[in-house]
Amino acid sequence: MKYLKPILVVSGLSIIGYALYNYYKKQIDFLKDISYKITGIRLVTISQGDVTIEVIMDVYNASNVEATVTEIFLDFTMNGVKVGSINESQEFVILPTKTSQVRYNFTFNPSLVFKNIVNIATLTLSLKDVKFVADGYIKVKSSFLSTTVPFTYENTLKNLLKK
Repeated sequence: MKYLKPILVVSGLSIIGYALYNYYKKQIDFLKDISYKITGIRLVTISQGDVTIEVIMDVYNASNVEATVTEIFLDFTMNGVKVGSINESQEFVILPTKTSQVRYNFTFNPSLVFKNIVNIATLTLSLKDVKFVADGYIKVKSSFLSTTVPFTYENTLKNLLKK
């Protein structure tokens, strides 16, 4: 009988611990139920030294939990050459089952990718195309829970400029 009480206490604590673990795992799964889509890229400025592109992204919260995006980090590559990154820490709220549109300006040196600035202007007319890749993560939180959602986007510059 004297061993029964400690066994019951340990069993009760184990059940409570497992229930809390399950609860928090479900909450984090709700936070990860966020999808994203780059809906547009707009050329803002173009010069010999730099090109500024506005990246327009829709972030959709499919869960029924309000989430706050705390950070977005994206590395951009063109034809396998890293041209720069976006590291934005401005927070914005995504309401449950709603889409939020965010815009970021991204500036890079065209000489990293292209021989000269004329190649950018004639790119859509030429046979060659440039593979555009954005790879990174989005940090999301809700109340005191937070998680990281991986982000990957691939497209060609011809397709982006057609939109």
